[in-house]
Order: sequence, then structure tokens, then C-alpha cells
Amino acid sequence: MTIFFRVDCGALYGLGHALRCRTLAQAIHAQAPDMPLAFVTTTPELQKVLRDKGDAWRVEVSGAFGEDHWLHWIKKHAQTRDVLIVDAPDRLNDAAWITRIRETLLVVRIDAPWATPETCDLLILPGMHHSAETIERLDTAFGERLMVGAEYVVLQEGVPLVRRPFAEHNQRLVFAAGGSDPEQILLLLYEMTHGFSYDAIRTPLRVFCVGAHAEPWMLRSPDVHERITGFSLNEVAYAAVYVTLWGTTVYEALAMGTPTLTIARTEAEAEDAAWVEAATDGAVQSLGTLVGLMRETLCDRLVALWEDAKERKRMHYASEGLLDGKGAERVARAVVALTG
Repeated sequence: MTIFFRVDCGALYGLGHALRCRTLAQAIHAQAPDMPLAFVTTTPELQKVLRDKGDAWRVEVSGAFGEDHWLHWIKKHAQTRDVLIVDAPDRLNDAAWITRIRETLLVVRIDAPWATPETCDLLILPGMHHSAETIERLDTAFGERLMVGAEYVVLQEGVPLVRRPFAEHNQRLVFAAGGSDPEQILLLLYEMTHGFSYDAIRTPLRVFCVGAHAEPWMLRSPDVHERITGFSLNEVAYAAVYVTLWGTTVYEALAMGTPTLTIARTEAEAEDAAWVEAATDGAVQSLGTLVGLMRETLCDRLVALWEDAKERKRMHYASEGLLDGKGAERVARAVVALTG
């Protein structure tokens, strides 16, 4: 029996999906070390992401880059009662192919609130970004086959260990835009906040974290208050304010107690961010969509939050205890149980 992961990264796909699956694979390996694991993808960048991490277990990344090709690949290599874990940001034409796959495979879907009971054996919604109506609808449809909520958030290994006391969240403003950032939104955030300052004494350091697979981009004229670096959880752990596009990194920031402002690409993401803001009592706060975000709005919110240490402290403590870092273990346990 083999557990297959269907996930992409790079280009228009966020790196968070791949890292989440890698973390989940680690957790499965810890619970079932003899279980073969394989990854199938349509983006060749995934192979580098997995091999760069130096995992002890072996993974196989298919060379089937294309929806039709990967489907044929999985049909060729999978055997009856193997498990397919699908973590992809699109709907993957549920009714057309995934129902047929279930004739052979057990299917687990991650973060797919549009899924139907016919398309998977287990549905995991890892987070607090779904409406009560959505959860009620899925609970009625899936029953015990639904795992939803903060307890199932799959955090990167080590995230729960780097939560700093509030007093240490006072050094910098940190900006990020994902691991691949094909639209170069990090550069846009730089340009929107260029010249952002209060006075010579209190001007904060602005740190721009470039994703590992992002296209290179140039700062116009960095000054002593600006720094460019690769993405680092440590940067987020010490940030006074973290500004990031909506994605899995929002939950990492929650676990680390960092006051966070998040920006959505789409209206759907903005709705998700609004639900997280409500569920976390504002530990994460939404700035709406990037399209509607004005430079003045962003800078004004940064100024206000930087100067309001009391609000930042409230945000820090509002996130405490929401995530325990054991979501990957819980999800892995449920997946391994399917194979039994």
C-alpha cells in the first residue's frame, strides 16, 4: 500500500501547499515508517522543494506535468486501496475524474470546501477560515468523514517552538508575499510603503522576505531602514507587525504570536481572512483585497499599529493557545487509519 500526495508548487501555485504536504508526510512517516510515500505533481518545482529539505524517507515525483498525464500516471502506478491525498488550490473537476478514482483509491482532500461526499473518503479543512454555514453544510454531508478547525492546522515543523514573548516583538515590520510570488507582489508592497517613516528616531526597520522560488526583483534605493532577505520563520517570530498575502503563513504567524495584517488576492480569500479575523479576536486583521488596497490605507494602518503597542499586545495574546502545533499528527493519524 502507498500513500500518494497530489500537490503543486511554484508558478501560480503557492509554496504553502507543498510544505503542508511535506509536513504531513513527515508525520505519517513517524507513525507508519514502513508506509511508502510518493508525490505526483504537474509542476517540476516540487521535486526541488522536497529534495532541498533533506528528508530521510524517499519520495518519488512523477514527470507527468499536465492534468491528463498525471491522472494516467496515478492510474498506472496506484493499486487498490492505496490512498491519494489531494491538496490543490483548484477544484480539479470533482465529478469528472475523482469519483472514478475512488473506485480504486481512497481519497483524502485538504482545504476543499466545495467537495462532495462522492469525491472523497475524508475531507480536512485545516483552519478557522470557513463560515458557520459552510461547516454546517459539510458536517451534514460528511458526518464523521469531516475534520475541521484549528486543531487540524498543519504547521511547519518547529513553528510552535518559536513563539516569543511580546516584549521581543518590537524590532521590525516584516513583509512577505509567498514562496513563488509570480506577480511580484512583494515588490508592489515595497513600492507602496517606500518612504514610510515617522521620525529619525522611531523609524522601524522594514524587512522584505523573498520567497525561495520567487522571481528576483530589485529595490529602487534601499536605505538604512530597509533590508532584503530570504523568507525566515525567525523574521516572523520577532516581527512587531507582519504583513503578508493570505495563505498558510497566516497560521504560522498565529502560532508564533505575531500581530498580522493580511491581504487577499481575491474576494473569496478576503472572506476567508475575515472569518479568521473574527475567529481569532483580531489577532490577524484583514486589509481586504490587493486590488482595492490604497497606499494611504496600508501606510496608515501600519503607522497606527506600530504606535499602538497596547493593540499589538492584545493581538499577541489573542493568538495564544489557538494552535498547539499537533495538527499534522492528528491528520496523519486519520490518514493512517484509512489504510488499516
